Amino acid sequence: MSSISTEELEQRIEAGEEVIDRFFDPTTTRIGTPRPMTSRRQADSSSSSIELPKPLINELDKMASDLNITRQAVINMMLRRALDEHYLANKLAS
Repeated sequence: MSSISTEELEQRIEAGEEVIDRFFDPTTTRIGTPRPMTSRRQADSSSSSIELPKPLINELDKMASDLNITRQAVINMMLRRALDEHYLANKLAS
C-alpha cells in the first residue's frame, strides 16, 4: 500500500485516475449503507452533552491530534462508522 498526500490524492481523483485499489485498504475502508454527505454547519444539528471516562477522552484527543481534527469530529466519525457497521450487520443477518 502506497503513501500519498491528501493534495496529491485529490489531484489524481480530479484527473480521473482510479485510486481506490492503489491507496485504500478494503479491509479498513468504511463500507455499508451509503449516507449523503452533510454540511458541518447543517441547521438541523443539535447539541448533546455526554459523560465519558477520562481515559476514553484521552484516547479521543490523541486520535484527534493524530488526524489533525477536533475531538467532536472524531466522535462524529466514530459514531457514523459504528452505525454503518450496525446497519450492515443487520442487513447481512436478514
